[in-house]
Amino acid sequence: MFSLEKKILCLLLREGEVPVEKLIKILRNFKESEASVRTSLSRLKKGEFVESRKSGKKASYSLTDLGKDTITLKEYKLLMRERNWDGLWHIVTFDIPEKFRYSRDILRKMLLSLGYGTLHSSVMISPYDRGEEIKETVSEYGIEDYVEFFTAKYESNKDIKDLVPKIWDLKWLERQYKKFISTYKHELEELKKKVEEGDGIDPSYAFLKGIELNEYFSRIISVDPHLPWELLPEEWIEFEAERVCDEYLQFLDDLEKEK
Repeated sequence: MFSLEKKILCLLLREGEVPVEKLIKILRNFKESEASVRTSLSRLKKGEFVESRKSGKKASYSLTDLGKDTITLKEYKLLMRERNWDGLWHIVTFDIPEKFRYSRDILRKMLLSLGYGTLHSSVMISPYDRGEEIKETVSEYGIEDYVEFFTAKYESNKDIKDLVPKIWDLKWLERQYKKFISTYKHELEELKKKVEEGDGIDPSYAFLKGIELNEYFSRIISVDPHLPWELLPEEWIEFEAERVCDEYLQFLDDLEKEK
């Protein structure tokens, strides 16, 4: 989530030292109240992420070294994966004793993060071979005796596409992409209209909005298993969502360059 605190830190990273009034003005475009901005600044200062300087009655804020080190900006394209598939399935099975529950949870979370789906209890499957990465973790946690790896071919007389939704929750993923599209496609159209009508767009707003887009889309991409094209529904909605995201990011980038 693109929190108010992170918005402030990102603005200070871009602008350097910024008067509090300017911060409030920019962040008002993100529906952040003056009180919320001032409260967040106070918290950030207390945590030594920002420092303030007064000139008369007016205060300005800038990042500390700790504040600079705290900022991590996401770029969704770095999370995209290759979708080349040789038609084989890679299976991980595990039967890990309860005394190794922590290690079992780590393994399960890792498998999910790599795009594996649950075929049955303690049986996870992927069209991609991530075996080497998984084996390193299995070895690190000392659970080699409880984990097995297989490579197999699907030979049932059913359409493999009918099996996929039982392993991966594509309906849920589709809802996330639809929500992204409905939010940002309309917003982009409204922003384009403003520009066409001669309304100026603050480049700092464009900068923050670009970060917001990347943060939001990265959250969806990070839980997308990036299944091969052969396994996805026709006209899979991810493609439209990616197009909307790229178009919006390019528009914002152009706005920043114009200033």
